[in-house]
Amino acid sequence: MRIPVSLPHARRGIALAAFAAAALAGCSELADERPPTWSYLHAAIIKPSCTTANCHSSLSARAGIDLGDRRDAYLALVGSTCDGPALPGEPPRNFVDPGAPETSTLLYMLRAQDAVRMPPDVALPESEVGLVEQWILEGAPCD
Repeated sequence: MRIPVSLPHARRGIALAAFAAAALAGCSELADERPPTWSYLHAAIIKPSCTTANCHSSLSARAGIDLGDRRDAYLALVGSTCDGPALPGEPPRNFVDPGAPETSTLLYMLRAQDAVRMPPDVALPESEVGLVEQWILEGAPCD
């Protein structure tokens, strides 16, 4: 049995589908234009996603990690200061291996690959994880 579809409803459906496709294309273009820089990543991804009251904020600092401050977060993740050389000995946490995303624990945690997923409540979109990966691949510079 064929269900009749009125022409105005069909046009509306086609228009909505076209709008959704254009919006998705626009979103992916915007995502590709976001800079894989530490200042951007900390402000747009790390701070809002990881420093909630129950996680890595100054209030709780789970696992001894406070990611609220840009410079302290860099030290905790990379093991060096923003304006200095790598610290002697083992880095404080060793989550990021600059230039080597394949050996950076942070990416395994963000993707929940053989690691506890971070953030634990809601996974980050792959586009954001991809920005973190690009930053690591570029040597994880602190800008």
